[in-house]
Amino acid sequence: MRKVLLRWNVSSLSGIDEVQTLMEICERIEVLGHLSVESDGVTQLVEVKLRIGRSLSEISELRSFEVIEKHEEDEGGVLASILCTHPLAISAIQLSNIFVYPPYGIDSQNGLEFRIYGLSESVRSFLDLVRTVMPPDSISVQTFKGEDSSELDFLTAKQREVLELAVTRGYYEEDSGVTLKQLAEEIGIARSTIGEHLKRGESEIVKKAFGDNSRN
Repeated sequence: MRKVLLRWNVSSLSGIDEVQTLMEICERIEVLGHLSVESDGVTQLVEVKLRIGRSLSEISELRSFEVIEKHEEDEGGVLASILCTHPLAISAIQLSNIFVYPPYGIDSQNGLEFRIYGLSESVRSFLDLVRTVMPPDSISVQTFKGEDSSELDFLTAKQREVLELAVTRGYYEEDSGVTLKQLAEEIGIARSTIGEHLKRGESEIVKKAFGDNSRN
């Protein structure tokens, strides 16, 4: 599993047609949540801080954005639902095992930053698309650790990764049809290698669970 943080500086976003126009309309647009995800785009709940003299309706004039509904407005900005069909959003929809976590957004001073989480092979495919469609200024990739990962610190990062993938895909379930070959292809390593990581990880867990008691 992988967590990835992607960042774009304002100067980089200024060269992208729709994004540059969006920053001319808004000082800031922040995605607070995803209301629905369909094959043609993502309906987002957003908070928009418009520039003086600009209007929410101007966002709908962009090819990849459509304002669905304006919910409320105060001094902090406008709360609205917007359908986003930008190639980045479509790429994330089309690739399985990829999750984009709000809040995230575009700020006219700080640029754009968002995080994705997913299986290693899916993340790699998504990053390949991102580099083509809208190259980020920085990409930070981390092995995902759950809240209780400290309990598995005796495992290597790779052992944790392949064991979590195996559990997620149902490899250990009774009558499972998931094979080592399928897991290996998904994570992008050889079948013999993932088999060895699983074997060693399983061995370490068994030793941790029963080792101390067996010596008493």
